[in-house]
Amino acid sequence: MKIALRFLVLCTFISLVSGCQSPRPTAALAHDTTPGSSTPRNPVHAKPSGAHYGLPDPLALADKLFLDSYKARQLAVKSNTSPVIVANFGSLILYWNGLMETNQSIPDLYHALKVVDHIPFGIFLCVQPYSGQSHEARALPKGTVEELKKYQAVIEAAGQVLPDGGFSSEQLVRQRKILGACKVYLSGVLSEGKAPREELLAFTSGVGPLLLQNADEAAIAQLGMTHAAVEKWKRRIPAEEWKRLTVVVRGPQMPRRMNIMTQYFAKVVGEPSHNLGYPLESRHLIYAEFIFKDRDHLDLMATTLVDGDASEAFFGDRLRMSRDVLADGAENYLRKLDFH
Repeated sequence: MKIALRFLVLCTFISLVSGCQSPRPTAALAHDTTPGSSTPRNPVHAKPSGAHYGLPDPLALADKLFLDSYKARQLAVKSNTSPVIVANFGSLILYWNGLMETNQSIPDLYHALKVVDHIPFGIFLCVQPYSGQSHEARALPKGTVEELKKYQAVIEAAGQVLPDGGFSSEQLVRQRKILGACKVYLSGVLSEGKAPREELLAFTSGVGPLLLQNADEAAIAQLGMTHAAVEKWKRRIPAEEWKRLTVVVRGPQMPRRMNIMTQYFAKVVGEPSHNLGYPLESRHLIYAEFIFKDRDHLDLMATTLVDGDASEAFFGDRLRMSRDVLADGAENYLRKLDFH
């Protein structure tokens, strides 16, 4: 991918991560205080109950003995399970015969498609808190107006570098449609200084199908690179050992259901699902949920609410983004891949 598009990716990422800097309505879980009082009404970081407990020494020793035994057994299992593949975002890590090997699993095209999808999503995040019916829509704060002007500049820059993004001719037409719709919508919002809800929903529902097409093709790009790497490993590892393959898919909670890597490796390991709550996961296919270091336990709550609003606006389905946005494209493409 050319330098210009990488710069666009960085600029867009910074815009989306930083969000709109104008004031927002106070969140329900904010550290709000009553007049004249410094006591939080809703303290977020309350000390958990039961954090400390006392046991007689013999019982505490028995508990420690159990924990030590468990850790020792865990270590033994980790050391003796082979082969293992860890799907870790954009990389695949193979552990086999005491060695570790890494392959990339996400090509540049995936990122280019994702960045274009994020532009209308980011615009929605900026204006949605101030949208309402035509007679109720509030004037956009100065900070939000400035943020939307940044998106205008990003869209102009994107239009210039799209040909360098590795898109097919059909994909290029689609990216221009998405950015064109963003440009038209922003022009109207900035000229009016308001974002009436009916106009916002006309914009989001109009580009929604195009965003899902991008997601489908991003899934194909990721699966194509993933499959090539896994098939290469499969040819090297003796068939009897390959039958013992265990896969760990790492990721946050929201894309767990029908996760693209879960779908793919379910085909690879060929083991029936254990049906314990998430489809396709099994004894040899494990999804490892985690929370990013710079986030806390309330981020999942916020993500659920934010993504629900956006999902309903763009796709007409509040729960669509509660499963992997790549799920549908992955499911369709996996029917075409050869696993034999």
